[in-house]
Amino acid sequence: MVYYNLHKHTFSVTYDGKVIMYADYVKLGDVEFRVRKGGKEKVRSEKSKNVHAFVIGKLLDYCEYPCDELPVTDSNRIVTYNPYKHDSFVYKQSEEPIYVAKEVDIINSQNKLFVVKE
Repeated sequence: MVYYNLHKHTFSVTYDGKVIMYADYVKLGDVEFRVRKGGKEKVRSEKSKNVHAFVIGKLLDYCEYPCDELPVTDSNRIVTYNPYKHDSFVYKQSEEPIYVAKEVDIINSQNKLFVVKE
């Protein structure tokens, strides 16, 4: 499971409920984008962020924080999530929901956005 860590300003990578590393780049395969409804509703009502949106998949590659050489992607399939605006992860350009992908590059640049490779 991977989520953006607001305190460290990078991504937390977890396994069995424990953070195993912080990474500026993570490549995942067989991906699911998940948003916990209760956490999302709490963010909206209390205006206080919590970890409730994350990406799950098979770890294919990574570069631990701090990463000196972030990969460059040519994909324009950028995915984002805003708990005040969306109920799920969405494609940034069209705001169409996305729930699964074959492969995702998660890069700590480009405004902390997820880049989908299909």
